[in-house]
Amino acid sequence: MTTKSIIVPDGTKIVYDEYGSMTHATIFLLHGNGSSARYFKPQIEQYARYFHVIALDSRGHGRSSNTKNKIEIMAIVSDIEFMRKTFNLSQFIILGYSDGANIAIKYATVYPNRVYRMVLNAPNLSKKGIYKILWWLDSFAQHLTRVLAPISHYAARRHKQLHVMSEPLNISRGDLQRVAGDVLLVIGSFDLVKRRHIERIRQLLPHAEMMVIPRHSHFITYTNPKKFSRLVMPFLLGGIKHAKN
Repeated sequence: MTTKSIIVPDGTKIVYDEYGSMTHATIFLLHGNGSSARYFKPQIEQYARYFHVIALDSRGHGRSSNTKNKIEIMAIVSDIEFMRKTFNLSQFIILGYSDGANIAIKYATVYPNRVYRMVLNAPNLSKKGIYKILWWLDSFAQHLTRVLAPISHYAARRHKQLHVMSEPLNISRGDLQRVAGDVLLVIGSFDLVKRRHIERIRQLLPHAEMMVIPRHSHFITYTNPKKFSRLVMPFLLGGIKHAKN
């Protein structure tokens, strides 16, 4: 593993960890809200056997900076596109968790021919796709971090990160139908994202399938990362349709 960074056009520094050989297909790993590339460490060994892995800290997260007043989803999308060009990739794979899955699907609607395979772990296109308890907790966290921001650097940074959770994705039915790559949608049977919401996304994407992991929650990539990577690996490798639990 090597840690590197790039400076994107607005002066923001994006830090990423690189694994595997560049002779293999490239996969970008996108973490959830408030996290960093380190979130994927228990899984990366398995991915790096077969892929050139880029695990990045999204702007304003982990070791990456953010020159803007707030963190915007389209700015992160632009960061990913800048990295794609930097690596001279015509196409690549994305695995995104939670907010990372939302960013991945937004990227794929803006650049529909750049991603040929995606694993989206618990994405949500709107608040209607999430059980209300999460939004109550998010509203409380945003209020608390806003109050503490003037006296706490951590609270000020966390408040900007939380903005990404509530920013509308503005993805239409037509946007989803233009996504060209194969997509695997993954949720736990006790997920915070509603199953019917994921099923609706699957119906609208041209080339999508869905996996529900029994007896697991929204946090399976944290609670059982090796099981998660084992289950999604057949899809990432492009062949087997259904992995056994």
